[in-house]
This record gives sequence, structure tokens and C-alpha cells, in this order.
Amino acid sequence: MTEPSDPQINPSDAVAAAEQPEELTLLELDIEAEIAVAEPAPLVAAVEQPAPQERPNQLLGLPLQLLNQLLARIGATSFSNLAELLPALRVLALLLLAGVVLKLTGATLGALNEIPMLGRLLELVGLISALNFLARNALRSQKRAELLARIQKLRRDFLG
Repeated sequence: MTEPSDPQINPSDAVAAAEQPEELTLLELDIEAEIAVAEPAPLVAAVEQPAPQERPNQLLGLPLQLLNQLLARIGATSFSNLAELLPALRVLALLLLAGVVLKLTGATLGALNEIPMLGRLLELVGLISALNFLARNALRSQKRAELLARIQKLRRDFLG
């Protein structure tokens, strides 16, 4: 069996073909002219700034102001010994602990919310508990007065 022979490419023909400029047809020129060049995109995406009168920004500003005031107080205090430093360290430790607890609570509630029907069931239990509390303590004027007195007492004890 003989295999068909491949046509041999002459090296001089290949060099001559590469040196000759190709002629563009009118159709190729039209296609070339219709392609629009895209402008480069900015490196940073434009972020719209929310209006200053929105409520979430106001709510976020309050804790940040308190934190700035706390840090300014800590920075202005000169700690000459460890006894003066301990209250500041306790506050920082409590803040760190509160952040960890909030993170764990959020993760736990998120996991519970993923269980089908459990989130709705817990909402129903909360609604029933709130209605039960209101029925026991808010329907009669004497009970309302006792409840308000307890709230006032707790407020005085807590706030001083």
C-alpha cells in the first residue's frame, strides 16, 4: 500500500508569499470600519453615596461617635501603673466578649432559620407569649399600674 504523497512546500514560495501584502477586499474594509473600539473601564467601580438624610446612616453614626469618644478618653488618660489600666482592659474585654456572643447568636439563629418550618413556629411561639403577657398584665388597670411601677423601679435601680 502506498500512501498518497503530501505536496511539498517550497521554502522560497513561502517567503515570497509572506513578503507580498495581502489585498483587502471592499467587504473586509466595511467590516473593519463598523467595529467600534470600546473605551477602557475604570479600575474602581463607581459607588453611589446614599443621601445624608437616610435613617440607617444616622443609626450607624451613634455607635461610631461613642466609640470615638471612648478612644479619645482612653488616649487622654495617662496610665502610670497597672491598677489604672485594668478598668480600660475590662471594658475592652467586655466589648470583645459581647462581639463574640453576638456573632455566635447570629450564626445560631441563621442556622435555625434554615430548618424548614422552625422559623415560623418560633415566630408563632413568640406571638403567643406576647399575647399571653399582655392578657395577664395589660388588660386591667390595676395590673397595668403594677407593671408600670415595676418598670419604674427597675429603671431607677439600673440607671441610679
